[in-house]
Amino acid sequence: MSKDVTSLNIANFAEFMDTPGRVKVLRFWATWCRPCIALEPVFNEVAAEMKDSAGFAEIDIDKAPEIAGTFGIRSVPTVVIMKDGQPVDMVVGLNPKAKYVKAVNAA
Repeated sequence: MSKDVTSLNIANFAEFMDTPGRVKVLRFWATWCRPCIALEPVFNEVAAEMKDSAGFAEIDIDKAPEIAGTFGIRSVPTVVIMKDGQPVDMVVGLNPKAKYVKAVNAA
């Protein structure tokens, strides 16, 4: 895991989300999901480049099914872009890095 990406669970989720004034980028994934594993280095790269404008986190759906359920996550990987506590965009599946950068910049 990258130092620019916070690993979230039910215990620290609210604290991460309550940081005011920042766009939050949440990567939902699972250890058994090959596209999720392939996305990790791309997501970490985006997080390193954009850490000044957004907070980045990852949620293992098997360790935190409550959080995945709250967001209605049906497939992984899914990246949810949050602004002011509300989801503003969702990128499902494995995509090119540019698509994630564009989604974060749009928020």
